[in-house]
Amino acid sequence: MNSTDSALKTALITGGSGFCARHLAKRLSVEGGTQVIGADWAEPADEGWVLDDFARVDIGEFTQVADLLRRVRPDFIFHLAGIQRGESNDIYRTNVMGAVHLLEAVRQECPSARVLLAGSAAEYGFVGKEGLPVTEGTPCRPLGPYGMSKYAATLAGISWSRQYRMKVVIARPFNIIGAGVPPSLVVGALVTRVREALTRRRDPVVKVGNLDSARDFVAVEDAVDAYVRMSEGDHWGEIFNICSGQPTPIRKVVETLLSFAPRPVRFEVDPALFQPGEVSVMYGSYAKARAAFGFEPATLLRDALRECWIASIAGCS
Repeated sequence: MNSTDSALKTALITGGSGFCARHLAKRLSVEGGTQVIGADWAEPADEGWVLDDFARVDIGEFTQVADLLRRVRPDFIFHLAGIQRGESNDIYRTNVMGAVHLLEAVRQECPSARVLLAGSAAEYGFVGKEGLPVTEGTPCRPLGPYGMSKYAATLAGISWSRQYRMKVVIARPFNIIGAGVPPSLVVGALVTRVREALTRRRDPVVKVGNLDSARDFVAVEDAVDAYVRMSEGDHWGEIFNICSGQPTPIRKVVETLLSFAPRPVRFEVDPALFQPGEVSVMYGSYAKARAAFGFEPATLLRDALRECWIASIAGCS
């Protein structure tokens, strides 16, 4: 937020107990000039969160969301709430209806608020080699409840922005990595397996999936910087890829993580960890974000992976 403003701004982060929310709250706090409020169904699991206040809210309940916005009256809303895994009903309730509830509550209670919806590169679904790098104009063909639900939330955001002239912008981050990355994401899962191997085995062995696939990884610090820039801009109803623009083989990620280990760790490919219908190579273009608000990834992949390691592996021997 712009700390040169004389009045203190209020930023609300839904999904306020999550991985990206923690880094976003820290970024806003360091910049100053903003009261940061987190909202989630459960409070943060550990200490060290930089929040001025926290509210327990079920994003799937419209009344709770509307009541929160009525009390807080935020100037900025970062809608990071969402789930990747679980029953389809829960995924759609949280990801789709949660976004719809938020948008409608904003329309009713604080229509001038600036809203960022965090979507996902999963909205694109399968893209052949001829379609790479993925741009915002790439047709969306999401696979599975997560990608479909995030795409539905994006469409809702565009609809509310156009129909009610609300200030809504949509981010489509690719694979975000950094300190605290959860095990539900590929790098978080790898770090968890390494930690367990180092703790339980004299000759540590880590099971890995398809090492030949390649993904676009972006550091969480770069992602939240983009979120702040997007919320301060004037690009309502627009979608922006937030990515590195480079495909990185999973093999390189595994080898880099293992290079940080205090003792040798071997890895073995386990076909059981292969994902059915997995896309072999996926990466995006951030040209639109660069042109609109100067986005440029600044964190090296190795540095971002080191942060994952330091946060999750420190102390293993």
